[in-house]
Amino acid sequence: MDTNNKTISVIEFGSVFEKICNFIAVSKTGDAKSTIKGLILLSLSQETVSFRKAEDFQASIEKNYGLEIPRLQIEDAIGELESEGKVSCPSGTNYRLDKDVERQLLADISHVSLLEGKVKSEWFEELQIKATNLDLETSWRALKVYLSKTFRRHGIQAAALLDPNIDTEPGLDVSLTTLLRKSVQENFSKENHQEAYRIITDFMASVGINKDRSKFITQLADAAFNFFTLEVPQELAKTLREQLSELVLFLDTNFLFGILDLHYNTQVEVSHDLIRAITTNSFPFKLSFHERTGREMINTIDHFGRTLRTRAWTRSLSRAASMTRNLSGIEQKFHEKNMSNVIDVDEFLRPYEHFDELLREKNIHVYHPGEEPQQAHSDLYHEYREYLDNRGRGDKSYETVMHDAVLLEAARRLRTDSTSSLKAGALIISCDYYLYRFDWESSRRNRQRACVLLPNIFWQILRPFISKDQDFEKAFAETFALPEFRILGSGGTKACSKMLSILATYKDVPEKTAIKLLSNDLLLDKLRATNTDEQFTEHVEMAFVEENRTLIEEKAALAKQLEEEKSRRERETQAREQQKEKFIEEQHILGSRLDEIKGDLEVAMRAAAEHRVAADEAARRAQEAQRLANEAALEANRLNSDIQGVQTVAQKMSIVAGFALGALLIFIFEGLSHMVPWAWLVNHKNTLPLQIGISLMLLFMTLGITVKPWRKWCYGVACFGFFLTVLPLMGN
Repeated sequence: MDTNNKTISVIEFGSVFEKICNFIAVSKTGDAKSTIKGLILLSLSQETVSFRKAEDFQASIEKNYGLEIPRLQIEDAIGELESEGKVSCPSGTNYRLDKDVERQLLADISHVSLLEGKVKSEWFEELQIKATNLDLETSWRALKVYLSKTFRRHGIQAAALLDPNIDTEPGLDVSLTTLLRKSVQENFSKENHQEAYRIITDFMASVGINKDRSKFITQLADAAFNFFTLEVPQELAKTLREQLSELVLFLDTNFLFGILDLHYNTQVEVSHDLIRAITTNSFPFKLSFHERTGREMINTIDHFGRTLRTRAWTRSLSRAASMTRNLSGIEQKFHEKNMSNVIDVDEFLRPYEHFDELLREKNIHVYHPGEEPQQAHSDLYHEYREYLDNRGRGDKSYETVMHDAVLLEAARRLRTDSTSSLKAGALIISCDYYLYRFDWESSRRNRQRACVLLPNIFWQILRPFISKDQDFEKAFAETFALPEFRILGSGGTKACSKMLSILATYKDVPEKTAIKLLSNDLLLDKLRATNTDEQFTEHVEMAFVEENRTLIEEKAALAKQLEEEKSRRERETQAREQQKEKFIEEQHILGSRLDEIKGDLEVAMRAAAEHRVAADEAARRAQEAQRLANEAALEANRLNSDIQGVQTVAQKMSIVAGFALGALLIFIFEGLSHMVPWAWLVNHKNTLPLQIGISLMLLFMTLGITVKPWRKWCYGVACFGFFLTVLPLMGN
């Protein structure tokens, strides 16, 4: 590791993307010093190893976040953290993180992680309905791989705009479509590629209407930009972040069509939002379009107007056309309107006859270059044509390539010798990735500053200067959902448009058939390579017949499926009838059993009545015994004054009588409880304490009745017996 290196070097973006929540939490400001300090705090919080010197932090950051930071910058950051009281290093020990700082850091990371978790769970809920054949975790992994590739490309491109000396390897010219295809192929089997491609595309397309996804995407984009701008010299990055310079912004044809609502829906919103951001924040930009761009727009509108006028378009066919993304924006917008109410082509195009007036209302003016260098245009045209041919995009027309060459040359003539593209006087905003990449590569090769910017890169540069606004956050996120720009009049667009015209000549084309044909990329590729109209028509007719045959087979398969479903339902009905009969039989059995239980209940009730009679008889006998005892006591009292001995005998007799009566009652009680029997008493787990308690009550109650001198004592013992009776019952 070269500790003498004065700048930060990016080694691997994949490392930081795996820990993107951590990096987002410490890189919000975009300031390199703050980010380095945050990475030091992360190392102390996340790592279990000891940190004693700057080299330890160097190794940890390089390992976990793919950044090679010079030792002196780390030492400066440690010194600032120590002076701020966020870290400490007692003499001869390791560096330590302040507890409050650690809690706040973990809270920030948790906040970012919660957002990612919410986005993931909500997407899983959608997939459980829309993509039941795909594994959820595999889908999330494929999405993360795609986002990693996308934002790596975005971060490098945006950072290179600040400092053209940043290395942008050739692999960056890979389109988003290619990145998505690779991400899907790396994670899914071949039979699931199409569905996986669709769900990730739908996820990206929804960022403009889903607040959480919008915030998630903007955080990833900001993190990637902040990561790669660490390579930019800090003085340059600070200067560019603090102030925007005056610029002439040339708006390319595709961008202007978005402003005129003649492009795809996402492009329309992005175009309007970017213009609104520039106007709202009073940026020092002059919005313009080259007069050659104006002529190209007129020719484009006229071309597609002629194409649309060649056929009478049914609402059904327009509905099918509106669902494909292989048509030009003008054609698609026409069919979107025509599918609701049939509209005349001239009426549809009339608002755009004077589009320059519409653009002027938005403060977008025509740029007149004056005398143009024809040789420079020719040289640039041939250079760009060769670039396109080498990349399989030779279907771009002469007029379109020449327009791009003229526009690019005009912007380059306005450029200054500034070290940064943002201060060089003029830029082109375009959705054409091939034009963007050609300008970038040729500019670096000729030691010039690049002119062409993609909307998402321009948004990224503007973000530090735009006030926090949910609409602007959404607009920025939507730039990553832009479809790959299709060249106006390109082979794919021409093939789809021509096929649609052929389908319009057929009678009663099934809408489903039209949708499948217009969305069939393999068929469109074959049609693009067709040289004659006869072959083109033959391919379309063969595909039409094949698609109808497929529909017939699908109809037959559906009929078979319905028949199988009918048979299954009949079997289920038969099974339910059998279950019903079984249920009725079980009901009869239960009814018989219920009658038996009722009989047993009547027997039990009669036994209870007999028990009550026996209890009444016992009470009567007790009363009679009490009466006899009372008479004996009275007789003893009368004789007491005469015969002391008789009194003693009488007292003993009352005691004996009490015990006898008590014993009798106990005998009756025990006999009844076992003869009846009283199941609740006999089978009670505390039956012995219960019987003892009741027996004590009976015995001492009768003693208390027969022996007056002992009455309080006997009643007390009887209460104790009552307590012995109640206590086991409470325990039950």
